[in-house]
Amino acid sequence: MNAYLLPTIKKYAEDKSWRIRYLVADKIIDLSQGIGLEQAREHLLPSFQKFLEDTESEVRTAAASRLADFCKILDAATIVNKIVPSIKKLQTDTF
Repeated sequence: MNAYLLPTIKKYAEDKSWRIRYLVADKIIDLSQGIGLEQAREHLLPSFQKFLEDTESEVRTAAASRLADFCKILDAATIVNKIVPSIKKLQTDTF
């Protein structure tokens, strides 16, 4: 089943429309639970990082609002190495 879901999720996570990316960012926790936490760690983490650095403030805001819940499925090293650099960029964001 994940063989069908993951390509679709990735496609929408990289969509040209910010509204589509916003919806994926907003529902990232539900999607993570749907595909399984291990799959989410492996396949949704890159998309989540991109959401935190997206050109549209609405997408960044949606991702930031899901940050605490998404980090619960990650280990400390991944958070420090993958998420913290994106958060540092948000510090200077004017939204």
